[in-house]
Amino acid sequence: MPHPVAKLLADEVAAMARDTVDEIIRLWHTDAADLRAEFKEKQPPVKQRLRYKSMFEGNFSAPDAPDRLNGPDDLDGVNRLFYSRGWTDGLPIIPPTPERYEKMLGESGYDPDERLALIEPRQGQATIAKVAVNAVMAGCQPGHLGVLVAATKAMGQPALNLKALNTTTHPCTLMALISGPIADEIDVNSTYNAMGQGSLANAAIGRALRSILLNVGGGTPGILDRATMGSPAKYSFCFAERVGENPWGETLAMERGFDAEQSVVTLCGVEGPHNVNDHYGKTAEEILMTLGGTMSSPGLNNSYLGGEIMVVLGPEHAEIMASDGFSKADIRKFLMERALIPAHSLSEPQRTIMRQYVPERLLADGDGGARIATSHEDIQLVVAGGAGRHSAIVPSFGNTRAVSEVVIGRVG
Repeated sequence: MPHPVAKLLADEVAAMARDTVDEIIRLWHTDAADLRAEFKEKQPPVKQRLRYKSMFEGNFSAPDAPDRLNGPDDLDGVNRLFYSRGWTDGLPIIPPTPERYEKMLGESGYDPDERLALIEPRQGQATIAKVAVNAVMAGCQPGHLGVLVAATKAMGQPALNLKALNTTTHPCTLMALISGPIADEIDVNSTYNAMGQGSLANAAIGRALRSILLNVGGGTPGILDRATMGSPAKYSFCFAERVGENPWGETLAMERGFDAEQSVVTLCGVEGPHNVNDHYGKTAEEILMTLGGTMSSPGLNNSYLGGEIMVVLGPEHAEIMASDGFSKADIRKFLMERALIPAHSLSEPQRTIMRQYVPERLLADGDGGARIATSHEDIQLVVAGGAGRHSAIVPSFGNTRAVSEVVIGRVG
């Protein structure tokens, strides 16, 4: 389909749809082998400089894809080859040699041919073997494989809406939140710089998930991944809940029904984190006013599509709130009532689309603004980070829901 469509008038969209019908009928009646040959030669419908020669070159989820690829012996040569075929995130990769692949599988007991999920939008079949190959490329250790297997299973859950997440113009990504004993066992960072650089597990696991979305799901920038701006979070976004500094003693995974001793991966379709700096608030209410103000932006997908917003509380902010007697339910209730998009920030077209999708959020009285959340399920609460009076707001794509899977398998 030609893109973008947002600037087109209704009759232009209708004409485009009519023209598409004939092409769909042609594809439906054409021999599959002929179509495969046709589309391997088809050039990507893009104008900017991209390195991909065809829409489906290098698709190792294709039925005729080889099990092994003969490549150069040197690191630079392998990276040039993989980069030219669009198999990397742009950074250098670790060559997935048979020896490294076998080491990644180790004694995990996994069946390499086990199918975990169909990864949208290309509906590539994610197997244990493909996950292991992408894990090697991303720099993962064997102990990380169980987390990646669980996360890949989670990608297939319909509530996540991966097809939209992996193709939208919105700069969203998959965030992996690790909970339970596995976080300490493989050293996933939950404290200082939890969402930043410096931790092998955080960086490599997040990067491997992006590699799976690219190589198995087909999320190639400018072709099926149509993000207008993108986000640095699309390279890697993975961290752990900081259980020891959680004053309520209940993690997000536990709220979602898992036991404290279970290791859990929760995937969320999100934007990058938005910092909340409040060094001056002395009470729960004062800090929550700052949090609510940061949440309440008319430019978020959540403003008109609803969905979840994650509030990642720094330990100091969390302790102040708990000391003031605020439960997690109290925090959610406060934000539902006080996190408001002011009327002067809402254009009439935005009000129109909110009336269509989330009419319950528009305020009929007062300043005529809008709520950013209207139910407890809209607000996810997590404790992470180091010392310092900072927290973070992590908006979502809107039309997505967090999904979780238990990590099963050996570590190391």
